[in-house]
Amino acid sequence: MAGRKAGNGEPTERLLAVANELTRTGVKHGEMGVAAAQTIGYRTAMMTAAMNNPIDFMNPEFVRMGSEKVEAMVEATHAVAKGVQEFQHAWMALVQGQLQSTMLVFGGLGKAQSPADLVELQRRSFTEAMEASIHASLYLVESAAALASAGIAPAYRTVRANARRLARQHT
Repeated sequence: MAGRKAGNGEPTERLLAVANELTRTGVKHGEMGVAAAQTIGYRTAMMTAAMNNPIDFMNPEFVRMGSEKVEAMVEATHAVAKGVQEFQHAWMALVQGQLQSTMLVFGGLGKAQSPADLVELQRRSFTEAMEASIHASLYLVESAAALASAGIAPAYRTVRANARRLARQHT
């Protein structure tokens, strides 16, 4: 997981970075679909050819089909677990920002000596709550985008590597 900013940086730049990450993840999904179709085609042809001679089913490729999925799933699960932790931190940042704003109001009510003080307290409270919400929401979006990217990465690498390796073997 890439380190998140958790409230730092220009919101527009952060949103653009999230859009870029989600775009890259979407492109990876498309590339993975094409590579998976190629791999399935090669392996189906290998299985069909092995039907004529059962000894051909000893091909390591047939064992690899299962083990690589398990390995990719374990790696993805580990990456997603880290991402969920980051997402929880983002959620807590949202809650914390709202709590701090609430505490500002309650702390300021005892010090207010005029209606103008109350108006200023309301303005400050609203401003802080909105800024905290904006940054915490961006943190949530950044964490969600990183979570999606981390979850697909192991399968993406495996599927693309299979398609390249099988293409070399069959050309």
